[in-house]
Amino acid sequence: MDAIDRNTILGLAENVQWPSVTILMPVDRLGIHTDADRVRLRNLIRGAREALVSDIVRPPDADALLAGVQRVAEDDSVWAGGPSGLALFVAGEDTKAFWVDHPLPETVLVGNRFYLRPLYAGLTDDTRVWALAIDSNRSRLFHIDRVGVQEVDLPAGTPVSMADETLLDEREESLQFHTVPGATPQGAQGVPSAMFHGHGGAKDADKIQRKHFMLELARGVVWAIGSESAEPLVLLGVDYLVEDFLAVCDYAHIAPKHVMGATDYLLPAQVQREALEAIAPLVETALTADVDEYRALTGTGHTSSDAPEILMAAASGRVRTLLMDDSEGPWGYFNRADFTVDSLCPSKPRMLRDAMPVPETTDLIECGWDLVDLAAAETLLHGGTVRAFTSEASPVKGAAAVFRY
Repeated sequence: MDAIDRNTILGLAENVQWPSVTILMPVDRLGIHTDADRVRLRNLIRGAREALVSDIVRPPDADALLAGVQRVAEDDSVWAGGPSGLALFVAGEDTKAFWVDHPLPETVLVGNRFYLRPLYAGLTDDTRVWALAIDSNRSRLFHIDRVGVQEVDLPAGTPVSMADETLLDEREESLQFHTVPGATPQGAQGVPSAMFHGHGGAKDADKIQRKHFMLELARGVVWAIGSESAEPLVLLGVDYLVEDFLAVCDYAHIAPKHVMGATDYLLPAQVQREALEAIAPLVETALTADVDEYRALTGTGHTSSDAPEILMAAASGRVRTLLMDDSEGPWGYFNRADFTVDSLCPSKPRMLRDAMPVPETTDLIECGWDLVDLAAAETLLHGGTVRAFTSEASPVKGAAAVFRY
């Protein structure tokens, strides 16, 4: 089982072949009612079979197409709980199954592409973030998103520990000392003892070593991230180490909230969780900013709430931000030859096609696709942002867009 992210959605959106089957359903994340979930999936499979047969697919061919989904329902190992939703996509001989961390509506849809609109709510937090777990014995850099965490190697020569030999050499070069008559620890008189000077003794030597460590660590971190990156960097560590790193690092997008405490015991998954919690306020701020921008620009010609207009603009690369709720439709037939919506269906059409030739005996008005679903995929494809909202929490009805120009 894989998880859904931006690239996965784009890959699914590229599928254009008939018949394609989409099955979505909520699941019990505690893993207590998995038997009921599996019965629900079997019922949805039956619904998919009926939809295929009504869309002129022979029953034996429908059974063969859905065999992979049936295996998911029968596989005990995948029903252990954890996610909130299950998404299944079938086309040709390929069956893809994804667990997602937000509830999905029960959906069965057969058409010439996959229906992805309910998945976009999981991309509201489609944020990538860097996390630096600072530790005097082993500092680690991670690249994180909602579905995974990867430890990233720092450039060769970057110290990850203050015990690094190069740092010990730096400390030795920074200290000057001379011998004076004095007492040994055992109290014997006249035995020369070392006296450090020039930097305040061993205590200052530790500060020098730590500062040099942080300088070199910061250089390596910025090099690994890339100075042009705008992704936030979350710092994890005990307070004085975080403060020392902040004093020397010039990366412009260090997250304002830090995770304080020892990091040597943290597993990568724990670092992921802590970092995502730390940037939650930034995600919410960005979301609010996108909604505020739409409201501020409404009436200026730089926005639209008309689904056909939004789709045409998205396919042309003009949509910077798409806001949408979790409803369905409007449905229409999109002409990709000239980026126009040829017809707008008053209700969900009998034949679900976005732009493929319709069956010879079918009127064009009987075909169509969710125009907002198409617009979302086109927005992502052209580097735009999609913000999806659920139920009453949505600040828009249907869809709204902010244009680049």
